[in-house]
Amino acid sequence: MKKLVSLALALVLVLSLLTTASGEEERTKITIWHMLSGVGAEAFDQIVADFNASQDKYEAVAEFQGNWYDNFAKFKATPREDLPDLYQIVVECMGWLAESDLIIPVQEFIDRDNFDISSMQENIRNLYTLNDTLYCMPLSVTMLALNYNTEVLEAAGIDPASLKTVADVDEAARKITEAGLCKKGFSLINDSWQIEEYITQSGQQLVDNDNGRSGRATKCLLNEGEAGLNIFETFHETLTKDYNMAPTTGLSTTDLGNAFFQGDLAMVIFSSQWIARQRDAIGDRFTLGQVAAPSVEENPAGTFAPGGNSMWIVDKGDAELSEGAWAFLQYIWQPEVMGFYAAYTDYTPVSEDAYNSEAYKAHREANPYVENIWQELVDCDPSSTAAVFGVYYEFRNTVQNAFARMMVDSSYTPANAIDEIVNTTNENLELYNEANPE
Repeated sequence: MKKLVSLALALVLVLSLLTTASGEEERTKITIWHMLSGVGAEAFDQIVADFNASQDKYEAVAEFQGNWYDNFAKFKATPREDLPDLYQIVVECMGWLAESDLIIPVQEFIDRDNFDISSMQENIRNLYTLNDTLYCMPLSVTMLALNYNTEVLEAAGIDPASLKTVADVDEAARKITEAGLCKKGFSLINDSWQIEEYITQSGQQLVDNDNGRSGRATKCLLNEGEAGLNIFETFHETLTKDYNMAPTTGLSTTDLGNAFFQGDLAMVIFSSQWIARQRDAIGDRFTLGQVAAPSVEENPAGTFAPGGNSMWIVDKGDAELSEGAWAFLQYIWQPEVMGFYAAYTDYTPVSEDAYNSEAYKAHREANPYVENIWQELVDCDPSSTAAVFGVYYEFRNTVQNAFARMMVDSSYTPANAIDEIVNTTNENLELYNEANPE
């Protein structure tokens, strides 16, 4: 009898496994490449798991591919058939992706299904739209922000809301260090995006043809007009003062970040989303505060532009895979899902519905500083929009290296940095346009 029971149980188990395997085979696997780490990866993995549990037609599989530089390099070098079905990457890659034949614009699915994206924040929609076509689904938004040590500013009698210009921040830095409240007063993370934001705020465009949005970019405009040079000269003069801290490496997020986390640096201009990882790194050393970034000029001609990352549907010639990718994007667009992601990661929501979701409302109540960054996004001028061109990856490296060299080499002036950026970018644009004729 025991043998019969054992055989029966074994048969049930085999049938169960076969049924499970059959069920799994019936699901279409959707591969997602992403560049997320830390809280971003944690939140995204949870969303993927929830999506898989919400239906039985598709199985999404998220795969980390390194930081955005490594991720993008791999994507460009991978044959179409081996690419993911969904691709998550930063906005700087938009020019290359939109001009490739590897992407299905998300607008096609939106129009076909009459899918409602009316709550998408208008500046975010404008960011990812070319020729009235929304190319991808935004996942998160970041703005330029000034992060500060609350206790240090309070001890110095400085109201963070009064820090409207770089000159205001510099004066606050001098006051803080002279009082012995902190070793260094102020710095700027040299991640190129920060520099680009100041150029956008000045009203200057990075490249021709409306920043590459009305036609393919053919030349860099950073040396046309005085705005670009004024920005480089302002930060060179300000950050090389002995009480401030100059970025001296091509990508300065580590050294300056650590100085800030340890309480040795009072104020630093960062991407607003960095506040999430900064809180953990700071621990109980001090209270972290955040306001919108200061401007170089008192009355700039433009505004900062939103940054962030998004998700692209990859055209692999398989309609079922594309439909699965679209199904995932519809799921993630739900206000509570988007609200959860923004709250968990400290990114700014991409839609008004996500901003007003229950998940994000709770986050707003616990972290009032996020209202400053949301308002900064709302106040963006739609005409102040990030540039789109195919060699943004190379441009980034050039800007970071030139900006850092300017801080440490007395023979290399802000004007030299501008000239190098323009000349190198023009060469890269020419090579790109020759290799990729329209």
